[in-house]
Amino acid sequence: MNASITAVVLFLAGVGCDLPRDADHTLERIQDGTLRVGVIHHPPWVMASGGEVKGVEVQLVQAAAADLKTKIAWVSGSESELLGSLHERQLDLVIGGLSRSSPWKHQVAFSRAYYVDSTVVSSPAGVSQSSLKGDSVAVEAGDPAAADLRKKGATPISVAKLAGVQGLVAAPAWQLSRLGRPPSGILLRTDGRSMALGPGENAWLSWLERWLYGRQQSVPAILRSLSP
Repeated sequence: MNASITAVVLFLAGVGCDLPRDADHTLERIQDGTLRVGVIHHPPWVMASGGEVKGVEVQLVQAAAADLKTKIAWVSGSESELLGSLHERQLDLVIGGLSRSSPWKHQVAFSRAYYVDSTVVSSPAGVSQSSLKGDSVAVEAGDPAAADLRKKGATPISVAKLAGVQGLVAAPAWQLSRLGRPPSGILLRTDGRSMALGPGENAWLSWLERWLYGRQQSVPAILRSLSP
């Protein structure tokens, strides 16, 4: 009997050791406390200007903070500045339309993608396109989709805004919907949107991933609600 009890105790202890733990007790600290969030300006995920922050991920973090009963301290900066601070545990979370393919993936932790952003080429009135070779395609300045267009033999035409542009355009499906264009066509790229957390904060990461999974269906509605 004593041997059986000892075996059960050891088993339960082993199970407890497998529970997610935070190296810096982040989840425990932020509950009923303060969540330090770094924000990288990257519309529509994060829009930070004039001391105001808004966007898809800002709304998600605000809702998560409400569930945790925590206050938010927003910190604006560049990607390198904020992810560096996150690595040094000066922040608890960094948002800004980040991807798990980031070169910072070995210094910080990234959540599983809560939304997959699909960039496609849309033609007027949804005319079917089987090839882009030799075509000119409008794309917003700075969009990495320009490189994908060149790979397909197309000529990217950089524009400040896609609104009112005639002909072929390359943009994320959510943006095409707001432009009144069919959000379908030749797929150029997909980008999974993630949030960054400090290394070793496994309980915090586990909580956030479960929370985001339960809210992922709300992301398209938030995108539609934002001003163009």
